[in-house]
Amino acid sequence: MSDETTVLVLALATENAELRAALAEAQELLIETAVDAGEMHAENEALRAQIAAFQGERN
Repeated sequence: MSDETTVLVLALATENAELRAALAEAQELLIETAVDAGEMHAENEALRAQIAAFQGERN
């Protein structure tokens, strides 16, 4: 392998590693966001149930 080819392969390997790290970080953030969204949805549903119960008591 020529020096130029070696440099190119190393540059591509470095870029690949950086992209994999960025992808892993993005996936982690997406999972955290999905968990947060699920928790917010559950809280929302609980609040809606409380509102419905309160409105039922008032009628």
